[in-house]
Amino acid sequence: MKIQEMRSGKQHLARKPDHGFKNNVFEMRSLGEPIFGDVFPSAIECELDSPIWSVVSFKGRQAGGLSYKQAATLLSELDAYDIPGLCIVTDEAAARLDG
Repeated sequence: MKIQEMRSGKQHLARKPDHGFKNNVFEMRSLGEPIFGDVFPSAIECELDSPIWSVVSFKGRQAGGLSYKQAATLLSELDAYDIPGLCIVTDEAAARLDG
């Protein structure tokens, strides 16, 4: 699809929802039941807080063994020094760059 053919999302906002659709996922589950199950949200939180993240640049790994929040903070600090090609990856992916 070309950019010229794309339409604004605002056109879709004006549409009224179809209230005739009765099989809504929120109506089918009980009120105490989590939407994504017990494992999904805790797995994401655990992975972001785990020290498995590295900051790499075009020159190689800048730091490793960080939580995602620590890596994001370091990324901002290094960006202030104009180090090119900065990104956050897992330690496993960064090890492939070193090897």
